[in-house]
Amino acid sequence: MKHNQIIIDVERNMSSVSLLEDGRLNEFYVEYGENNLITGNVYKGKVVNVLSGLQTAFVDIGVSRNAFLFVGEPSQSGAAPASALSVKEGDYCLVQVTKEETDSKGARISTELSLPGRYAVYIPDVDFIGVSGKITDPETREKLIKTLEKIRKPGEGLIARTASKTASKSDIAAEAKSLRALAADIKAAYKKADGIALIYSEGSLLTRTAREMINENTDALICNDPETAEALRADFKRKRSPLAGRVQLYEDAYDILQVYNIQAELDKLSERKVELPSGGSLVFDKTEALTVVDVNTAKFRGGADHEDAVFLTNMEAAREIARQLRLRNVGGIIVVDFIDMQSEAHKAAVLETLKAETATDRIRTRVFEMSNLGLVEITRKKVGNEVSAFLLDGCPLCGGSAHIHSAAYLARKIKAALKKLFADGAFPSALISLNPSFVPRMLSSRFFSAECEGVWADKRVYLLPDDRLPPQKFTVTGVRTQTINLPPDARLLY
Repeated sequence: MKHNQIIIDVERNMSSVSLLEDGRLNEFYVEYGENNLITGNVYKGKVVNVLSGLQTAFVDIGVSRNAFLFVGEPSQSGAAPASALSVKEGDYCLVQVTKEETDSKGARISTELSLPGRYAVYIPDVDFIGVSGKITDPETREKLIKTLEKIRKPGEGLIARTASKTASKSDIAAEAKSLRALAADIKAAYKKADGIALIYSEGSLLTRTAREMINENTDALICNDPETAEALRADFKRKRSPLAGRVQLYEDAYDILQVYNIQAELDKLSERKVELPSGGSLVFDKTEALTVVDVNTAKFRGGADHEDAVFLTNMEAAREIARQLRLRNVGGIIVVDFIDMQSEAHKAAVLETLKAETATDRIRTRVFEMSNLGLVEITRKKVGNEVSAFLLDGCPLCGGSAHIHSAAYLARKIKAALKKLFADGAFPSALISLNPSFVPRMLSSRFFSAECEGVWADKRVYLLPDDRLPPQKFTVTGVRTQTINLPPDARLLY
């Protein structure tokens, strides 16, 4: 059984949740203050355009781009989708976001309300009973179906989630009652809303993650923010969960992302290439339609013959690809180009390993058979944005496909370096040298305001523009005095 820790880092501009399994980072979710996810949110929207031939409607829900409602898409419950649009231009409708908007498309929405709890998903307007596909034992599935049939009311739907395997009937019933009341509140709020409005939000990244990620294998939730830690603890106590005693407040002077080696792992996510233990590698390339993963033997260090070397590399690749899909939150269509193998037994073993490793993914993932060319297609449900969308910005120098670290992420790394520098109290001042292109953002933002007004109130931090440094590089230097001779372009950060 794996030992899990959840690390919650709360900052003014950037909050993140990391899942460590046996000490290794396997999932990471980040949310910037100005870039919150809207999947799961419920809106009162207004239909602005209907394309009858395509059975698609565009709906204004009050965000940057009109969302689109498509009739032919399978419903969230798994029941058969409607055969025709039920809305017309100018109508108001209750809709829920099912997929985030992208650079080229608006958010995808559904008129079918779906409210997830820890043990079940409640669907108020669809007569349906279902069980998570991750629950494969026939007896368990049958038992859960009977339980849901007794709990639900006529005309409504319930889907048992993976966590329901170990839940009691009373726990599931109590949650269903709570979700039923929430659905009634949402519908009442819709009727009261005057025009386009956000009716219900699934909450912050932390709220969603607490529901989706935490389970009985979680050893500890370690959070660096007292209010968030107490709120999580209170929520667990309210639900009579033993997890309340596993919430820990992190109070060390050193940065939480560095202490748990998370930042070093995040830096690797900025790169296309992933090294494998044997000396082989994976290369990730993203196109508009899909993600391609190329497996290479590279500098294989084993002493076996070629076929065995290829098999070992492909086996390592299968395990690491499953991890990287979770870690990078890659969604949509993925094509893996394994190294050619002659042995049918080797091909079957690699494919079986890939299927077994992806089966532990909380996000729905399907692995298809290997083609004669050694290609394997994978589909993974898109949930939120890929991590690279938060960690990287488009390069301002080439205007092409290259990327650099975003200003917010660069600031997060600088903060970690400052915490390390100031931890022992030897330095009252610090000099940050960085590319001039980042200086205005550092000055205008409030990345460091909490520390500036608190633990670093007696410190001085200066920005030194240095055009010799590339955009994503910086240095932090400690100074043992607050009286410093600085160049004229130096700026006091605080």
